[in-house]
Amino acid sequence: MRIDPHVYLVGSGQLGFDLTNPFDCNIYLFEAGDSCILFDAGAGMGADQIVEVCRGDGLDLGKINHLFLTHAHTDHGGGAAHLAERLSLTVYASASTAKIVSSGDEAAVSLPPAKAGGMYPKDYIYRPCPVDRVLAAGEVVEIGPFKIEIIATPGHSHDHHCYLVTTPHKRYLVGGDAIFFGGKIVLQNTYDCSVPDTIASIQRLATLSFDALLAGHFNFSLNRGQRHIEAACAVINQLGCPVSII
Repeated sequence: MRIDPHVYLVGSGQLGFDLTNPFDCNIYLFEAGDSCILFDAGAGMGADQIVEVCRGDGLDLGKINHLFLTHAHTDHGGGAAHLAERLSLTVYASASTAKIVSSGDEAAVSLPPAKAGGMYPKDYIYRPCPVDRVLAAGEVVEIGPFKIEIIATPGHSHDHHCYLVTTPHKRYLVGGDAIFFGGKIVLQNTYDCSVPDTIASIQRLATLSFDALLAGHFNFSLNRGQRHIEAACAVINQLGCPVSII
């Protein structure tokens, strides 16, 4: 589903647009000249659906060859191995995300308690996926006319990172689960979810300049995306905590 010139939503689950498997996050694709770039991979159960959405949008599957992960949580990184089997992908992630994804460490993404709580099927297996390029915070990757900067945003999870994508005409913040439409966040009862780190990351994002916010769930905002960061900061500045989506 094309949402902006050269930008597509190719996956989204029950916390979004029900485009693919219910367990998928929002998965975005950018056309960057001779290459296409994916951001996040979903949980893996809808990998064939994601490929079919891309095909239905008229995208050349042979050009989809880059995958950037915001963090390792099952709904974002669990599908990396599945997509890598179907597409010729170079996988990018931070060192902390790469460690989890490449080993399929289910405990590191709190998958056992999530299964016990009915959030994922009990027979779900987080398949390991090699990460081809490990990125350091602040590193910039150039693909075609696009520049992609990785930004450390721990809080939702210890390994969370956002991506600032600069195109010839617009800047996009691929926000993962760091910030959502309306300035909301997500706090979970997991070992590595931190309110202070979440707030510090939002304040870091507030220093950036961008046009569009592409969040990991729910709505995206194609213009005036910074207003969602500003809404969260307005609460933070009153010594409050932004509203959590769960």
